[in-house]
Amino acid sequence: MTESTPWDGAGVVETYTGGGFDLFDPDPVDVRLPDIAAGLAHTCRFGGHCRTFYSVAHHSLHVSRELADAGPRLALLGLLHDAGEAYVGDVPRPLKSKLETVERLEAEILDAVWEGLGVAAPTDEEWARVMAADDRLLAYEADNVLQDASWADEPADLCYELHSGEIEQIRERFLARAERLRTD
Repeated sequence: MTESTPWDGAGVVETYTGGGFDLFDPDPVDVRLPDIAAGLAHTCRFGGHCRTFYSVAHHSLHVSRELADAGPRLALLGLLHDAGEAYVGDVPRPLKSKLETVERLEAEILDAVWEGLGVAAPTDEEWARVMAADDRLLAYEADNVLQDASWADEPADLCYELHSGEIEQIRERFLARAERLRTD
């Protein structure tokens, strides 16, 4: 007889608020903004290889600000663009590009996030603008928080704070911005 474990055949992870989220069958009903904010605030960018702690939530706040002039919808899409990482973690781009399953899961989770939060999924044009802002931040962040960012594009002339400080503060800033943008 083979012993079973709680994880056999299940893709459910417990979230910050105590709920469950199925990674392999994401349900919009299970999406909670506090879970996303907490998951991203606790997750370090660049697979944790920063010189100081810099969270995905903090990064997402900056992407959102890069898009602020385009209106609240695009700024909200920028804030939530990495929401899938709240559930699967920050997988560095070189690895993610080789792991089709991770990319697919993140896309399915994002679909659940959009629906669960009542946000229309981005159009291709909107998503391209979000990804362009994300790429600008990637180069700037790599240049400022990694030891050797010679692989990155030339950094944009940006001026963002890249030390996340207290996780709780970043989580609350993320939540406050999301709520503000959702009501605009």
